[in-house]
Amino acid sequence: MIRKLLALIVVGALVFWAIGCSESPTQSVGEDLNLDDEFGGYTASPEIPGFGDQELVGEAESDTAYDDEEIQSLPMVDSVIAEPQTGYYHLRAVWGRLQYDSTVTSVTDWSGSLSVSRGIEIIRRLIRFEPGQDCIVRPRTDPKIIEWVSKTTVHNDGLAVDIFVPPIFDTSKVPKVDSLDDTSYIIVIDTSYSATVSFVTEPYSRTFDLEELKSLDTVIYLDDSNAVAFQAFELDRFPCPRGFLAGRWGYDENGKGRFRGVWWSKSPSAFRWYISGYLKGHFGKNNAGLNVFFGKWISRTGEFRGFLKGTYGHRPVLVDSPANLRRAHGWFAGHIYSANREEIGVLKGRYRSAPWLHNGFFQGRWKLHCNATVPDLSDYEEGF
Repeated sequence: MIRKLLALIVVGALVFWAIGCSESPTQSVGEDLNLDDEFGGYTASPEIPGFGDQELVGEAESDTAYDDEEIQSLPMVDSVIAEPQTGYYHLRAVWGRLQYDSTVTSVTDWSGSLSVSRGIEIIRRLIRFEPGQDCIVRPRTDPKIIEWVSKTTVHNDGLAVDIFVPPIFDTSKVPKVDSLDDTSYIIVIDTSYSATVSFVTEPYSRTFDLEELKSLDTVIYLDDSNAVAFQAFELDRFPCPRGFLAGRWGYDENGKGRFRGVWWSKSPSAFRWYISGYLKGHFGKNNAGLNVFFGKWISRTGEFRGFLKGTYGHRPVLVDSPANLRRAHGWFAGHIYSANREEIGVLKGRYRSAPWLHNGFFQGRWKLHCNATVPDLSDYEEGF
């Protein structure tokens, strides 16, 4: 605990935004970042991995894959997953200080559980679990529940989970009368899903139904500056590429809006989630007075993947108390474009930051159109 706290304080003091002493190490040569260019001044050139931002790379390395072998070896698991009509959801939960805070010395105990009333939970990734302090309680013998030990101080912990809920088949006889007034019966099979997912810890607990998991993106702020962030969506068997993004959203020493983050994807051929790249960008008011953001998405090795651009807004809040100050936050929504400047996807999410804060965070979700140049109208619906 002491070693982790001291290490994070040193890293935070050196790198973790005020926003930073200089932007030049993470900007591409030849890019003239502004708020009025079509794509904010970004180019489709390759980058240094992580944009040369070692703190950003360190954030990615703190999110690790987990082999949930005890559950995956159970015979029933394969049959549930293999059922074509099984509901498939992915949930990320993060708890603690969502933005790094080197001043925190108190320990918060988040030991708890995540359970599903029907179905199977498989752990895919652990977020900042420190060996020797934080752990998944093993052996896992019940596929419906995950238990953990977690304590946080200056930052956060979390986990990413796949949830599989088998369908409920209801059969009924429906009468049918023919032209001769004879009655016959047709067997009708209705497929339905019913389950709840419960997150339980001492600081905060909440239960979701499956409908909420189809497009979940929420942050709950607690009175002691801790918070819990949930993101989830329902996945089809052959989905359009989609995933999560998260990182730092704040202002540099000149009051300019900047963000940096990590890009998570799902393997197209397996139930596997991994960090596939990074994003960086800037935000502010353009000459037309609109709140806009621009960014660039790259692979883990630095290859260009897409331009990002959109709008953002602050949620109304009265900064008349420490509690309201902690809750200052907003939303962002935009589109993803190819190197040829064709729209290929969408992204949206939430952030928390303000000019009077030293740093902030953002979290969001992204989705690529199944046909790269013909977007699905559902991509623009609330939550996608």
